[in-house]
Amino acid sequence: MNQIRTDKQAVPPPVVPAPVNDTMRRLQIGIAGVLTVLLLVGMAGLIGDRARENVESEAAGSADVKMPGEEKGSGAPLEELGVQPVSPSTKDENAATEIKVPQAAPSPATVPDLEPDPELQRARKSAP
Repeated sequence: MNQIRTDKQAVPPPVVPAPVNDTMRRLQIGIAGVLTVLLLVGMAGLIGDRARENVESEAAGSADVKMPGEEKGSGAPLEELGVQPVSPSTKDENAATEIKVPQAAPSPATVPDLEPDPELQRARKSAP
């Protein structure tokens, strides 16, 4: 009843070549992509060159800057800036007066918060 026919075999459909317009379109897109990548790489190179030139010119300009401590001044930094000290007059109510503040003598004792806990020391000694 069920017979398998072997006289008709499955034949694959014939391969149809792509139309010429489709091939040209793909070629144009590929060439445009390659040119775009080349353009971006070229622009990145130019930007990098400009950045290097700017850094070099800034480095050359900053070489003239004198660092603090290189040059000995007169010892009066306000005078170097052009600020004139104001001398208080005898009638000035806001004039600073010399007030001596007593200073506490440094004590050789340790700080209580930093001393070891005596209970902890006893526990360590009694532990085997």
